[in-house]
Amino acid sequence: DTRFPRLYLKYEKGFAASVKDYNFDHLSAKVNYDLALGNKGELGTSFRAGKFFNSENIAFTDYKHLNGNQTHVGRSERYLNVFNLLPYYSHSTNDQYFEVHAEHNFQGYLTNSIPLFNKLNYYLVAGYHMLATPQHNPYMEFTVGLDNVGWGKARFLRVDYVRSYESGFVGDGVIFGLTFLDILE
Repeated sequence: DTRFPRLYLKYEKGFAASVKDYNFDHLSAKVNYDLALGNKGELGTSFRAGKFFNSENIAFTDYKHLNGNQTHVGRSERYLNVFNLLPYYSHSTNDQYFEVHAEHNFQGYLTNSIPLFNKLNYYLVAGYHMLATPQHNPYMEFTVGLDNVGWGKARFLRVDYVRSYESGFVGDGVIFGLTFLDILE
């Protein structure tokens, strides 16, 4: 039922390794919730938390690797599981972690009230992403962009401006989201 949040629980166990230090336990949970706000658009949220046990000396491949992106190309759907400017593996952890992703797609609520711009039928999108691990200060990204970009029925593009912070400003950039990349999955 889409009226209620979706909860995912995961338990992962490393065992029977030739090196005893590679035996570990990883417990995680994720909650996704989408809220339709009538003519004001849709709010999507995702929360994820996890904790490793017996993991002091595990291999780096068994760490939790957060979904970073340094290509400036994304999927046009929603960015509820990715940090668009986070360098790959920079915040990988074998300890605890917490992620928050929130994105509001106004679906024309604000852009349809701007004369001439309303003819384009673009949707304003705003988002917030946060990552906390014990090894780093909280990492945050704020996004604002346009979805449903294109012409006629060919609306496969999304453009986002992203600013990242971790103990102050880190960087900013533009992400180009392509809808047809979803076909490849």
